[in-house]
Amino acid sequence: MESVYEVIKKYNKKDIYPFHMPGHKRIPQEIFKDVHPYEVDYTEVDGLDDLHEPAEMYRSSMDRMKEFYGTQETFYLVNGSTSGIMASIAAVCDLGDTIIIGRNCHKSVYRAVELLGLHPVYLYPEVDAENGIVINMEAEQVRAVVDNYPEAKAVLLVSPTYEGMVMDIRAIANVTKKQGISLIVDEAHGAHFSFGEDFPESAVGLGADIVIQSMHKTMPAFTQTALLHVCTDRISVKKMRESIDCFESTSPSYLLAASIDDAFLFGKNRKKDFHQYFCKLMEFRREMERLNHLSVIQTDDPGKIVISTSKTNMTGKELYDILLKKYHLQMEMAQETYCLAMTSICDTDEGFERLKTALLNIDRTLEKNWKKTVILRKEAGHEMYCIPYRAKRMPQKDVLLEESSGMVSGEYIYLYPPGIPFLVPGEVIHDDCIRKMKEYKIQSLNIKGLKEKEQLYITVLDR
Repeated sequence: MESVYEVIKKYNKKDIYPFHMPGHKRIPQEIFKDVHPYEVDYTEVDGLDDLHEPAEMYRSSMDRMKEFYGTQETFYLVNGSTSGIMASIAAVCDLGDTIIIGRNCHKSVYRAVELLGLHPVYLYPEVDAENGIVINMEAEQVRAVVDNYPEAKAVLLVSPTYEGMVMDIRAIANVTKKQGISLIVDEAHGAHFSFGEDFPESAVGLGADIVIQSMHKTMPAFTQTALLHVCTDRISVKKMRESIDCFESTSPSYLLAASIDDAFLFGKNRKKDFHQYFCKLMEFRREMERLNHLSVIQTDDPGKIVISTSKTNMTGKELYDILLKKYHLQMEMAQETYCLAMTSICDTDEGFERLKTALLNIDRTLEKNWKKTVILRKEAGHEMYCIPYRAKRMPQKDVLLEESSGMVSGEYIYLYPPGIPFLVPGEVIHDDCIRKMKEYKIQSLNIKGLKEKEQLYITVLDR
């Protein structure tokens, strides 16, 4: 049996180009060129700072970031954006509170809602009917929900989305500020926004109260690194620090922390390189106008290359598999009608050329006008029987998926990636949800939460 290290070392020798996170794209950075990581893997000893009580090197670095971002405080996260999202919710909500969240939020948001026994109220963003991706969240829609739930403590939205769509955070922030509730923005996929004028403006400067960014997704930092920005004085920095202490490891890695700082300095000092990266993206997109059947969707963040198969005789998963098996290009994820290539400033000309050649070659083999139906997230009928906290603590049983209509889910069901639940514990299971889960299995998409024996089973409440 091979060790974990042996497996990943062997994988690293394969000719597979990474159109996926992390943003360093496995290209060695300068940070550890003169020292082996094991040699600087310390614990909190005399002469080194403590991330939970920063006073020296961490304090200096965090102050540098505060000045750059213009925040009240910027925290390092070595447990990823997940810990930052959960800490943010815990910092502004008390047990049993109401929170308004975008239905397209990451599973970490739902886990925090469950953990704190919160009552979720959902905002359904506008969805593109052809490919099923979120394209917008109207401020007026947020206003209507906020007005109906004045007791809510926070609004939490995703911007940019996994596919690179950006919400109107400035307008939404005006709504939440007027109501006196906190606006938390999951900007995990937008850490690069602050470093390039060609890219969308970060929510940090648009009125959001709290912004969480993954440094490893689109910047050259180690996996599991992120930043949490307290952007306004409506949020207690002291309370946020205490909340982070609950969700961050008590032994935070100096290697990960050093990677965060290094990625920040990389971005701060290379604005010209970000412009060159943007130019590469624009050139690639111009080349992709030659496609006859496939298409590259226009996104707010051009670094997210969403390749649509909606007008072809191919599914997104089939395209994903061909790109990997035949062309050795590893995409980030696949859905019914598209697959996603994640890029960063570290992507090479050779990588873009390989993807361009592959897509043009595949395009020549395809046919048009194969009708696909995409179930919109809003159509899934999210009827809540009870809040997730209660559902997870009630008696449960497993039943055949096809016999579960009208029952109440006891589990999260989601595709991974991206990890956005389309069924949450405590929600009634409807026929369209069952149909969609069956379609996902037929398409070999990576669906989590179901149990597969000889048939598909789902966990429900034993009422």
